[in-house]
Amino acid sequence: MAAANVPEDARPPPSRMRVALTVLFHSSCAILSTILSKSALNGIEAPVTLLALQTFIQVLLLTAIGSFTGLVELHRPLAAWKALLPLTIARLVGILAKTYCLASVNASVYQIARGLLLPFTLVLSLLVLRPRPYYPPLSLAGCALVMAGFGAGMASDYSQMLTSGKGVLLGVGSSLTTAIESVVVKRFLGKSPEGMWQMVWMSNVMATAFYVPLLPLSGELPTFLSLFDVTSDTARSFLGAASLTGISAFLLTIATFMQIEVTSPTTHMIVTAARGVAQSSIAIAVFGEVLTTDRAGSMLLILGGSALYGWARDRYAQQKKPPADYIPLTNKEDEDVERQGHKQAQQ
Repeated sequence: MAAANVPEDARPPPSRMRVALTVLFHSSCAILSTILSKSALNGIEAPVTLLALQTFIQVLLLTAIGSFTGLVELHRPLAAWKALLPLTIARLVGILAKTYCLASVNASVYQIARGLLLPFTLVLSLLVLRPRPYYPPLSLAGCALVMAGFGAGMASDYSQMLTSGKGVLLGVGSSLTTAIESVVVKRFLGKSPEGMWQMVWMSNVMATAFYVPLLPLSGELPTFLSLFDVTSDTARSFLGAASLTGISAFLLTIATFMQIEVTSPTTHMIVTAARGVAQSSIAIAVFGEVLTTDRAGSMLLILGGSALYGWARDRYAQQKKPPADYIPLTNKEDEDVERQGHKQAQQ
């Protein structure tokens, strides 16, 4: 875990191949996790119960794999646990909001409901990250298209009673909390002395403790206890789906940290928006959900706006790069040039 102590700005930038493979891995895990979670919630609508089981399975997997590989230290000082508490809370609130949103809307419209993800991330990045990012005018135009896609899609669904007001509000809340989560994770990856696996393990262990009071507070404690009735087909089905979602959530957690580590929070959000098209298509095929013209148009606006934002940001980054034949002087070379200049001036 020594690499984690290297300052973020001192590390070489990741290769395009690594970024592409990480993005592909993350997108695949995210789609699988969403479809499996929605399948479980269609059987029993118990978001906190599902997340508690998912997190417990993740802790078991992380402990087994991390201990065997040496990537996880089981004994850490109290100060290390306290330092990761903000990360744990941000991730816990983010995943709770996402799961409640998924339980309240169709899987095919899930990405539209969370269409404010990019705008919220832009604002939070400006407020939190240093150096403060710059957004070219075209990238802001792309962000406006994303907001228009969210507004049009949710207004249409709500007016046709395809999505409830609760689903719309949970979509907005989920967008905000996920944006907070991505920015917090980015900051911790750059500043925390803990390695990625160690942070994931510690935050999941603490999250498991939070679910103990959350189960009775959410009113799901009877549902949780009923799952241990081996004679119930519904309980067995939910436990099986929860186990699969636990494995997929484990992969998704690792993939999320990997993607945010090799990309910016905004790029992470762009990929999140782009995979929504594939996710919606799979949801329509698996659950038989309806794809209306308004929903398709909203997804195109969100996808097009995200693409425009990414293109504008990449174009700006390319323009800021020095020419290929430019070689910066070292401090010693700079001093030699300055001395030579003084000599010539004296002559």
